[in-house]
Amino acid sequence: MTSPPACPRCLRTVHPPDLWNSQWRCDEHGDVSPYRVAVSSREQVLLFLAHAAKAPIWIPWPMPVHWFASGVSWAGDDRTGPRATAFAAGGPSPLGGPAELVIIAEEPGIGLGARLAGLPGTDPERIGDRPEEKIEAAGHPTALWPVVCPPDRAAFVGEACGVWLWVVLWPADAATLLLEHLVVQDLRNAQMITSCLPFGADSTHL
Repeated sequence: MTSPPACPRCLRTVHPPDLWNSQWRCDEHGDVSPYRVAVSSREQVLLFLAHAAKAPIWIPWPMPVHWFASGVSWAGDDRTGPRATAFAAGGPSPLGGPAELVIIAEEPGIGLGARLAGLPGTDPERIGDRPEEKIEAAGHPTALWPVVCPPDRAAFVGEACGVWLWVVLWPADAATLLLEHLVVQDLRNAQMITSCLPFGADSTHL
């Protein structure tokens, strides 16, 4: 149902806790929250996260026209529960051609959002004094700041429900989707969305 646990920052194999260390460990990044991707039964994984996740599971709802759910992943172990979640969706870019959107919620220090945005480190560095975009998260206007990232994507970050909220889009010009008043719901408070989600081809970015 899920991929083997990996480092959320580099996707290397991680070592499980043992007699000398209670944390999962990456040879490159030390103690990490193990990262997994749903490879089947994505609806069941979403329901599991809705009950277990410590961070929101942000779902675009209503979904943009002709868009579909393409993947779900999370970081966390049995002791902490999922401390980061990522939901991917695919569909037509407003400017033409295919596009993909990944929305990440994570506690500070995990590094999942930074990896998907193509950034080093774990937490974002905002640029500029004013946000460039805004979405509606759980009924509240949420400001998003752009972050410098590779040219094949666009990345934005803000805060919602006390944790980071990342929005990463491929290709970069798919960021025009954010001009269409994107609304996201926390699946933990709206579990009925799962039964209505259209699912499509697997994400290529998680």
